[in-house]
Amino acid sequence: MDALKGKKIVITGGSIGIGKVVAEHCARAGAAVLITARTEKDLKAELEELKNISSADHQYRVLDVGERSQVEAFAKWTNEKWGAIDGLVNNAGIYGPIGPIQDINLDDFEKTLRINFLGTVYMCHYFVPLLKERKGKIINYSGGGASGPFARYSAYAASKTAVVRLTENLAEELAPLGIEANAVGPGFVVTRLHEQTLKAGDKAGKGFLESTKKEIEKGGVPPEKAAKLTVFLLSEAANGINGKFLSAPWDAWEKPEFVEKLRKDKNFATLRRIDDMNFKGTK
Repeated sequence: MDALKGKKIVITGGSIGIGKVVAEHCARAGAAVLITARTEKDLKAELEELKNISSADHQYRVLDVGERSQVEAFAKWTNEKWGAIDGLVNNAGIYGPIGPIQDINLDDFEKTLRINFLGTVYMCHYFVPLLKERKGKIINYSGGGASGPFARYSAYAASKTAVVRLTENLAEELAPLGIEANAVGPGFVVTRLHEQTLKAGDKAGKGFLESTKKEIEKGGVPPEKAAKLTVFLLSEAANGINGKFLSAPWDAWEKPEFVEKLRKDKNFATLRRIDDMNFKGTK
């Protein structure tokens, strides 16, 4: 319950869906939480939820992470309001256009890259100075599009893969400052995003459309799995884990031997070509 006691955590996309659950888990772990999103109504509602959880100095700010000037202004505001922070969770994201590359709207493709990838870049760029003093941690949300092909969702998949490689770069660049960065794949969590798949119909591809319907019917992966992993990675218990891409529902991150492998094996849980250079097959 005290894993994040006294820490200050900034969470983008923190008013609904996965981000909302992450914010509430951080608050229960003792953190003061600053949530952002584009819709003030949702932010105000979630702020009340956070205040019911704890009396910490929870805050909210309306923000479009895809607009660099807004992110810059937000960082200045945070510095004036809070000062240094202990953690940054880049969760804001969209699915973007659905369909074969030749049929999609390229303006929508660019918007997806701007929010999912550049939004993460902007947040890291402007918030590293606020993380440096406390040797804070960065958690970037990726997704299934980064772990394998995701046909007809190329904007989403490309942006989320870019987020993972960015995270690996940040891990090496920021290590001298004492800042660690990791990426989280939450699994198929039922959120508003999947309404787009249902609406897209055949454009989404018959296979994924049907699997989406089945996952929604089953309830999908509980968002609490990603929230618990995020709290762990933000905590001191995860010190030494850096530059990793972890799946909330599939990776055994709660087992000591898995955590130790994360610390010791540079190539484990990363984006790497599978060949004899990095990975040796078993016979």
